[in-house]
Amino acid sequence: MKSSSIKFEISILYTAILGLILIVFSGVLYFISNAFLNQIDQQLKVKAEAVDLTIRSYWIALGEGQDTLPEAVSKTMLMKNENIFQFKTWKISHKWFKQSQALNLSKDYINFVYNDEKEVLSSSNFDKKLKSYFLENSQFPSQGQVIYWSLNVRHKNIRVINYPFTDSTAGRYLIQLGVSQDPILQQLQNWLYSIAISVPLILILTSFVGRILSNRILEPVYEITNLAKRITQQDLSARIKTKHFGMEMEILIDSFNEMISRLEKSFKHIEQFSYHVAHELKTPLTIIQGEADLLLRKERTKQEYQQALRIVMEESGRVLKTVDNLLLITKLGYQQETFKFEQFDFIEFFSEIVEQNRILAANKGIGISMNVHYSSLMIKGDKLNLRRLFFNIISNAIKFTPEGGRIDMRIEQNHGMIVSSISDTGPGIASEDIDKVFEEFYRGDKSTPGSGLGLYIAHTIAKLHKGEIKVESHLGQGSTFRVILPLINRPQN
Repeated sequence: MKSSSIKFEISILYTAILGLILIVFSGVLYFISNAFLNQIDQQLKVKAEAVDLTIRSYWIALGEGQDTLPEAVSKTMLMKNENIFQFKTWKISHKWFKQSQALNLSKDYINFVYNDEKEVLSSSNFDKKLKSYFLENSQFPSQGQVIYWSLNVRHKNIRVINYPFTDSTAGRYLIQLGVSQDPILQQLQNWLYSIAISVPLILILTSFVGRILSNRILEPVYEITNLAKRITQQDLSARIKTKHFGMEMEILIDSFNEMISRLEKSFKHIEQFSYHVAHELKTPLTIIQGEADLLLRKERTKQEYQQALRIVMEESGRVLKTVDNLLLITKLGYQQETFKFEQFDFIEFFSEIVEQNRILAANKGIGISMNVHYSSLMIKGDKLNLRRLFFNIISNAIKFTPEGGRIDMRIEQNHGMIVSSISDTGPGIASEDIDKVFEEFYRGDKSTPGSGLGLYIAHTIAKLHKGEIKVESHLGQGSTFRVILPLINRPQN
């Protein structure tokens, strides 16, 4: 697995994130252990304060004499209920018995050190060695302070507090109270051992899991790569099957399949387009070649040369017009930035186009009428290409309308759109061909000259102006083309 691969990065990222989580967890565990130790110190202080208060209570009950202090300390360390006949200390012992049980003092180590460190009173669980360790650390803290220290003896971990017991008459003494840390330390130690062992194992395991997950995540990418290698211009039918890859990958696969579908459609379109272009150019070029061949076989009369040249000129003009239309289609599809949109009065613009076409219509004896109820309608568009749009539609109407026919034009406004209707009295269009009239190279009447690109160009120009062209036609009843374009202001009557 290469270090620059996505699979490697996913595995490393997955492992790093988990490692970070484990480090954070270890840090939290460290703070928890410190919190436990602080809690032990607080409990030690509470217990030492309880012992101090109980000794004082016994001492006061016994008369607060120098000779009664050892008895008060001993009764405190015994933590037993006394006989009811010992009326001076019975209530104190009863209360202290319950409190010592609540504080769990029976297992703790209590040491009472006199100020000369020669006389010591200890709880029954002390041995000689343990007592010596306590005495070695019997420092008296500053006034109002306590001292905490730790002791390890015979594999026992003990936390100890030095708590001062002072009295103005009796002198200065020290209460030492220790509790075992073994249960808590053992638990923390077990946690640390578990982390020390589990962290490397988890990281190793997650690196394999990360690799498996990365393989699963990247499976559709591999399929897309393999499919892309198999796709050629001869076969664009392959598709990736959508499996349970997850929503994001399914979106990627659907997008890729849609892209292949668009490419397949584009290749088919290019193939058909190339076929039609070759067909449209082949006929006039064949005619030109045939006429030239006839002229070169033998001497011809002047009239024959002139006739051949006229044919060559007509067919050359047809070729040039087809090439111009093809260049225009390319510009409409891929160079839309060349359009120059400007605001202008559509009524004035359309009226000029109608007047220019009257001359062409008059040559066939076709009448043209224009019905407009508005003095001005403003639009925003490219004048040159809109002129081409209307010339293509009107010239088609003139071409297919027989002599003596009519072409009626009407301009209306409907819901913020200009509707320009161009109706002729030609042969009409069959219902099954209406949807094809805007296709490239479509010609309903094959005998009629033309490339079949005029209406396709007109339809494309209308779409680029956020408009559309609609057709209504019936055989033998003529056709009506409606060009719908957006207005930029309210009409003026």
